[in-house]
Amino acid sequence: MATTKLPYFAPTSELPQPLPTDQEIHGSTEQFMESGGRRLVRIGPYIIKYGSGVSVVEGENMLFVSRETTIPVPRVYAIYTATEISSYTNTRVESNYIVMEYLEGETLDFEWGLLSAQQKDRISAQLREHMNQLRSIPSPGYYGSIGRRGLLDCIFWTGNDACAPLDGPFDTEHALNEAMRSKFIYNNLSPAKAEFYRRAFPVVLKGHAPTFTHGDFQRKNIIIKRISPAVSVDASTGVEHLNLEDDTFDLAIIDWENSGWYPDYWESAIALFACGRWSDDWHVWVGKSLELFLNEYAWMQMLRNELWS
Repeated sequence: MATTKLPYFAPTSELPQPLPTDQEIHGSTEQFMESGGRRLVRIGPYIIKYGSGVSVVEGENMLFVSRETTIPVPRVYAIYTATEISSYTNTRVESNYIVMEYLEGETLDFEWGLLSAQQKDRISAQLREHMNQLRSIPSPGYYGSIGRRGLLDCIFWTGNDACAPLDGPFDTEHALNEAMRSKFIYNNLSPAKAEFYRRAFPVVLKGHAPTFTHGDFQRKNIIIKRISPAVSVDASTGVEHLNLEDDTFDLAIIDWENSGWYPDYWESAIALFACGRWSDDWHVWVGKSLELFLNEYAWMQMLRNELWS
């Protein structure tokens, strides 16, 4: 499956305004996030993710999904790499830049407590349709990122240790399972428990086809914009009232950095894992938006808890 030729720049005629310069990006005062070598800033109609911790795969994933499906994702205007001087180490580092469309709206996480059950049902139906499209993208025959590259989920991270890559790509589910077991050993955890996983994974995690997966399906990665509120007029007073129960919503899915072809249970396992403290009813609508793989989730929950406990 062809990757995007980099650097990538959208045609000038499709830009809402000239692309910001690196100097303008670095000087932006509208900063949304700074973590792990990644920054997220806004300049007018653009939002830019950049830094040494940013992977160009995220931008390629959005271009790919927009070509293969009708799922609303941020429009990508540029993907490129620049060599810069690190403010921390005073050495030259490569920073990747992804210039995207700024989407108006709020996260579903912010809006969730304001929604009725009927509204949540309508939203989950839209999400179900989007995720079904995503999961219907043909498999390239391996588990990995677009362009036959490694998977970016943190369960495969080994930092800068070039001697211990565990991210694939993997030709078989067994090889992927072995990489997860190897991460357990890499994290200096119990060899006895690692041996248990070696015996268990071929029994409990098998028969799962490579399926294109968002990889971080949770409310903070869904942008929601209310549209077309119903207006009624009180006949006696002439006062207009908005009926928020009849709102419809535009949805878009963001943060495609971990996306790729994972075993088909992965999306629901990560989505349930991201329920965190299970402090509200979101898990109910996860089950309405995705096919759930509950046995596989339980095993992944155990493994992830042990890796980062």
